[in-house]
Amino acid sequence: MLELETSLWESVARGTLVYLAIALLIRIIPKRQAGSLSPNDLIALVLMGNLAATAIVGASRSVPDILLLLVVVMIWDYLFNLVEYYVPRVRRIAQDSPTLLIYNGVVLKKNLSKEKLTEEELAAALREHGVADVRRVKQAVLEVNGQISVIEKE
Repeated sequence: MLELETSLWESVARGTLVYLAIALLIRIIPKRQAGSLSPNDLIALVLMGNLAATAIVGASRSVPDILLLLVVVMIWDYLFNLVEYYVPRVRRIAQDSPTLLIYNGVVLKKNLSKEKLTEEELAAALREHGVADVRRVKQAVLEVNGQISVIEKE
């Protein structure tokens, strides 16, 4: 009961491969998808987690196997955070950058399109900040966490 059913290296390889694949998939989705979850996004996230767990665990069912796989995933998460913190070049690759959506009252439609954000969604975000007229906005930025920050003109 307390011994591994799956080899140590197979468990480490499975955990590593699935962690890296999910990290890559999450990196390529638009910022707004990562920042605010719709019901469809939530369903996809739950299913992705379930599929990832199945891929990581495979035929393993023993407690030590599952604990080892959890440790492998947590170690990868910690190591990636460390590398992103200490190596700015990696941080620029691994993390997205903010996207300017409005500059001096002008909506930057190319950037809206790049982020798959509609003008209606932008207008709703402006209203949340108490801004009714785009011309009053100095800058609106889609932050890396998916939120929109707004700086009004003075």
